[in-house]
Order: sequence, then C-alpha cells, then structure tokens
Amino acid sequence: MPAVAGEALSLPQAVTRALAHNPAIRAGDRTVVAAERQADIAGLAPPWVVGADVENLGGTGSVAGVQAAETTVRLGRVLERGGKRDARRAVGAIDVERSRNALDQTRLELATETARRFVEVLADQARTTVAAQDLALAHELTATVRRWVQAGRSPESDLSLMQIAEERADIEVEHAAHELASARVSLAALWNTVEPDFDTAAGDLFELPAAPPYETLVARLPENPTLRGLVLDTRAAQARERVAAASAKPDVSVHVGVRRLSAFNDTALIAGVSLSLGSAGRSALSVAQSVAETEAADARAQAQQMDVRQRLFTAYQELVHARTAFEAHRDRMIPKAETALALTRKGFEAGRFSFVALSQAQRTLLELRNAQIDAAVRYHTLLTDIERMTVTAGVPSP
Repeated sequence: MPAVAGEALSLPQAVTRALAHNPAIRAGDRTVVAAERQADIAGLAPPWVVGADVENLGGTGSVAGVQAAETTVRLGRVLERGGKRDARRAVGAIDVERSRNALDQTRLELATETARRFVEVLADQARTTVAAQDLALAHELTATVRRWVQAGRSPESDLSLMQIAEERADIEVEHAAHELASARVSLAALWNTVEPDFDTAAGDLFELPAAPPYETLVARLPENPTLRGLVLDTRAAQARERVAAASAKPDVSVHVGVRRLSAFNDTALIAGVSLSLGSAGRSALSVAQSVAETEAADARAQAQQMDVRQRLFTAYQELVHARTAFEAHRDRMIPKAETALALTRKGFEAGRFSFVALSQAQRTLLELRNAQIDAAVRYHTLLTDIERMTVTAGVPSP
C-alpha cells in the first residue's frame, strides 16, 4: 500500500506509486490504444463509393432545360490485389508491438529514475545524520577548548578557530536538511505529487546487494527494451517493404449503376472497370526505399547492441570499484579515523597534541563518513543502471 504522511516509504511503494500516477505512463498507454485503432483502420478493405452524375442539363436547343438530362447513380469500390491488405495488417501489428515496447521502456526508465531518487533520499538522510554528529562533536570540542583557554593551556585563537568550525558544522546541518527536503520533493514528483506524502525513506543505504556475474547480465541484454525496439524497427521496415512490393500489382476499380435517360423516359444499367498503369515502376522505387530503410535499421540495431554491451562492461567495472571503495571506508579507514580522533582528543586534553591535530582528526572523520555515503550511492546508482540495461529491475505491471 502507498505510504502516507507520517510513515516511512519503501522502494517498492515508491515504484508502484510512480507507475500508477506518472503522466508519462498514461500517455504511453493511450499511445498503445491509438496504435491499435490505427492498425484496425489499416486492416479495413477499401470503402464502397456512391456517386451521381447529371449530364445534358441546362443546354440550348434540343437539350435546353432538363428535357434531355441523363442522370447516373453509381456504386463502386477498389478491389485490392497482390495481398496489400494483409501487408498493411502486418505493418499495423508491428506498430502496435512497437508502441507496447515503448511503454515498457517508459515504465522501466521511470522505475529506474524512482530508484535513483529514492537512493538520493536515503543518502541525504545519512548525510543529515553525519552532519548532526559532526555538529555534536564540534560542540564538545568547543567546550573542551574553552576550558583549556580559560586554564591558560591554549591560546585564545584556538577557541576562535573551534568556534568557526562549530559554525561551519551548523551550516552543514542546515544545508543537509535543505538537500533532504529537495530530494523528497523530487521523489514525490514522480507520482505527480507536489508535496511529499511521506516522512522518511525506509532502507539501509549501506546494504549493498550483490550483482549477478557479468556473463549472466550479458545474456539478458536482448530483453532490453531499447534493443528490442531496434529489432522491431527492422521488422517494421521489412513489413513496409512487403507493402511496397504488393503495390506492384495494380488494383482494379469497378462500379455498377443506373442511368436515367430523360429524353426517352427510360433507364439502363451501367458497369465499368479501370486499372491503373505504371504500378510496377512506382513499386520498384518504393521497394528500393524500404530496402534501404531496413538495412539502416539493422545497422543501427547492431551498433546499439555493441554500445549497450560496452556500457554494461564499463558500469560493471565501476560497480566493483564502488564496492571496494565502500568496504575500504567501512572496514578500515573510518574505524582508524574514529580511533585516531579518540586518541587525539585524549592527547589534546593531556596537553600532548595541538588544536591543529585535533581539528584535522575531526575533519578527516567527517570527510571519510561522507565519502562512504558517496561510495554507497555510487554503487546503488550503478546497480540500478545495470538492472535497466539487463531488465532485471523487476518492474511490476500497472
């Protein structure tokens, strides 16, 4: 169920809401319906045509007035030859499939963007916590420095510098709060909501899901909607080529009717047939155009396939690096920085370390904590991109 104000929002809830309420999904759905109706229209046979002529009307002499008028009422239609209707139906079916694939791609892109923005909310929540921790530490260190200044063990300048650091930490807390508010608004906008209708994002930024082996991901690439769309483009060009080839056989226009001869006060049946000339030449030009379009679509598909595979390889390598960086911060650097800060504080209180060393130890810990957040965000973002390329994001149906 969707989260409401005052509750935590999970990633599946966010994706579900985006897919249910984002206008782009509704637009894609209507586009599919329009393509289906267009395909129905393309599959119809040529309509019957009713016509009427009046001749020998309003002349002079023996044909003055309506005395010699000839009125003809005709009913006719075009009889298609060469399988044109079936060829049009094939084009319409491909166009419907392309519209549905485009909708799938829109849904996948929206789910991916939702995951990215959700991760950014988690990251800003973590940054807000780190900023608050740094401010609390700055308060403690300011109080410590003030005691040493009052005791004459530290110069007045140390207190001024520490107060500056305290002010900077306070500004960072305010900045982190603003960034979090913006990230929440950005996420809620994906389901067409102006004000965020949730309080927090529920999730562990520092829990990095394992990625499948690279070979497994490569095997999934053909299901990528972008690549599938290029294949459908080739098939659509081939279908249009069949339409062009079918036009080589000219259609036959037939009509029957009744003619009223006013001069004799009689009626007569009429019938007619016509056949267009020059269809083969026009068809050959259309076929040549369609063949070129088919070859171009096929070449684009091959180029895109190679590009997607190259991007997947690059993203996978960066993913591995992001995990390495995250684990280095989590397991080694941050614990060492925390130990170094604790030892420096003890040394400062004992008069063995300077304020500069204490300030540097505090700044190093803050930078490492933020770098750990950045590494986690990088990992989640890359994994989301990989899931988009390999269609493993598990996008639910609307």
